[in-house]
Amino acid sequence: MDERIPKKGSFFTPAGAGLIMISFFLPWMRISCMGTDSYSGQDIGGVYWLVFAMAAVIFVAFIILNRINRLDLLWRVVTAALIVSLAVIIYGCLEISGGKRVLLFKVGPGDVDMRLHIGGYGTILGYLLVGLGGWLARRKDNHRTQESS
Repeated sequence: MDERIPKKGSFFTPAGAGLIMISFFLPWMRISCMGTDSYSGQDIGGVYWLVFAMAAVIFVAFIILNRINRLDLLWRVVTAALIVSLAVIIYGCLEISGGKRVLLFKVGPGDVDMRLHIGGYGTILGYLLVGLGGWLARRKDNHRTQESS
């Protein structure tokens, strides 16, 4: 059997990374406060481009590591990229929870109706798939290391 053909579980990682990259351009959330507007990762911009960049890094790493037959290293790339992306998302949540001062009033998340949209759900599902693929790659790496000992 050709060892270059990846196992079924290893496709979770590029599928999740692709879903994250597509979801980045879809509406992440809808905000209602004196009007309604939807925002995607692209609309928010700034540091949130790291979410897209880390998904692209994971996708490219899968292609390269698969080509050189080293998918056992994929979990390291996935872990690093997930940490960076999670840090950006936590930063965004903390920034939103702090509220904004508008003239003499402070507007916080309790004053605004925010709902998750398809891009937000797609991003969450993408991260779950990427994490599952990285976990499966890690398990295969540990199994291979134990056999060689």
